[in-house]
Amino acid sequence: MKKLAPFAAVVITAMPLVSHAAVSNIKSSCSYGDGGVDNVADFLQCGTVSGSLRTLYYSSHNTLFVTGKSQDTVSYGGNVKYETAPLYGFRAALGGVFLRGIDHPDPSRTVGALANNQTNFGEAYLSWQHENFKITAGDQRINLPFASDYDFRVTPILFRGIDTNYGDKINFLHATKVWRYKPWATDQFIATTPYPNVTEPTNGMWAVGAGRGVELGAEKLQGQVWYESYDDYTNIFYSEGHLRFPAMPHAPEIGAQFIRGTSEGRALAGKVDNTSYGLQFGLAIIPRLEWKLNYDHIAASPNSWKNGALVAPYAHSASSGSYFAQPFFTSTEDLGSGNAYSTNLSYRASEELLVGTRYSFMDLKPSAKAASINQSEYLVYFTWKLTRLLKGLSLTDSAGVQTSSSYDKNFWQNRLAVQYDF
Repeated sequence: MKKLAPFAAVVITAMPLVSHAAVSNIKSSCSYGDGGVDNVADFLQCGTVSGSLRTLYYSSHNTLFVTGKSQDTVSYGGNVKYETAPLYGFRAALGGVFLRGIDHPDPSRTVGALANNQTNFGEAYLSWQHENFKITAGDQRINLPFASDYDFRVTPILFRGIDTNYGDKINFLHATKVWRYKPWATDQFIATTPYPNVTEPTNGMWAVGAGRGVELGAEKLQGQVWYESYDDYTNIFYSEGHLRFPAMPHAPEIGAQFIRGTSEGRALAGKVDNTSYGLQFGLAIIPRLEWKLNYDHIAASPNSWKNGALVAPYAHSASSGSYFAQPFFTSTEDLGSGNAYSTNLSYRASEELLVGTRYSFMDLKPSAKAASINQSEYLVYFTWKLTRLLKGLSLTDSAGVQTSSSYDKNFWQNRLAVQYDF
């Protein structure tokens, strides 16, 4: 924790910047409406450059409750993408990812997701859009329950496949087929997953989903349902709904979710028999101060993976995915069955500064005969985004500790990121 202040000064001065003016110059001589350009020359010349350059300091003590295992890793890199202007609805994009370490320690003290240098193509796709329908084929970011880019390391998780959507973020029909994915730790698209001791390649996954939002007088009801099939791992049915009361004092919100996971094919990670229920309650206590209370119950299934936990191949050891109740350092679906709780308080102090704190408690059992892990996580965080002279530059820090009755030592972690988005 004591290293944060001097390190922040170093990475800010070392951070390479690309001005927004330089990016916008690409389109300075181009002018086109909603119909796009009408020739191949403008198709190629009138595109846009976007990306994210970042430095991440990742420090852990007693990592994942392994006594004495400390990991202090500093890496920098990011991603850059060029996307053409639209021509008859078509766009093409090509990008790259890169990652470099700064004085990495020995492998046992280096965070795996930041350990290996990366220099390769990242996003590379062709898309076509007509009104509210869009289809994208190639290497891309996707955003599905338990399969998303989880873009909070140096390089994002990417997917190779076909993604289609009709509608917007609230009212939509969606279908996706994925063959390969690129995790944080490599610049290669692979046919396996992060599950340990599972090396067999698979044919990826496919998913279909739908969302709908309606207004019931002053109230707003929004929901979504998904079916995802991960080849030789699991089938997941996911549903989520939210009822908002924006006209009432403190604008309360109630959410509910239901998850069902079953085995698919060879069930490479193990038998899957997961049933999860979740509830969420939120309030705007005062303007700009929001509070949420989250709960999930994961039913026990003694003869299945982690006593009834959910197998989620592309979210394993990466994120708690769409579970309402989740810690930050570890993943709810990897911990077992039982009850999971979390509460989050966030305050937007200004347009530039967001601060918050989160507490989670995982009353989960990884096996029928094991005791509950009784894992608590205490987290504080902030994000400071510049909005004027250095628009796109941000500083984010998340620091906290996990305690568990299953281990003698506490697990401490801090993540400090300096990021420039353009």
